Amino acid sequence: MTQKELNKDALIRYMDFQGWHYECVADDETRYIAKLGMNIGGRLSSIRLFTEANAHTIQSVGVCPINADEASRPMVAEYITRANYGLMVGKFEMDYSDGEVRFQSCQSCTQGVPHQKDIERIVDMPIVMFHKYGDGLVKSLLGLGNPEADIREIEG
Repeated sequence: MTQKELNKDALIRYMDFQGWHYECVADDETRYIAKLGMNIGGRLSSIRLFTEANAHTIQSVGVCPINADEASRPMVAEYITRANYGLMVGKFEMDYSDGEVRFQSCQSCTQGVPHQKDIERIVDMPIVMFHKYGDGLVKSLLGLGNPEADIREIEG
């Protein structure tokens, strides 16, 4: 069995264990990608989650359902920069061309079957981070936030 197949099987086992309903959006010789919607509570309510297994990594990307408009992008950029400071696993990022905001986590998996706890940490991190930082992010997306104060309140 190839490393990609080992990583793919471990990822599928984890998502099936969670009882998640997901759709395979890519499965080729180099990678396996599954997509699902995830309810997270708070003002965002939900995110789209994409998980990928390939021969080298397992990656999870949570995508915010609301894009930042041009006027709010500087505030959103400050907010996610402040949120990212000190994070050990993963990062928020924003595409300045269209305002898409996402959280990405990834782990190298090149030496055998990844441990279930490692997969859980990588796959669940976007869910956890959007749950934690989502309400403040919505305020920034709407141009109503104060990134410094909002992050201080969340992390206080």
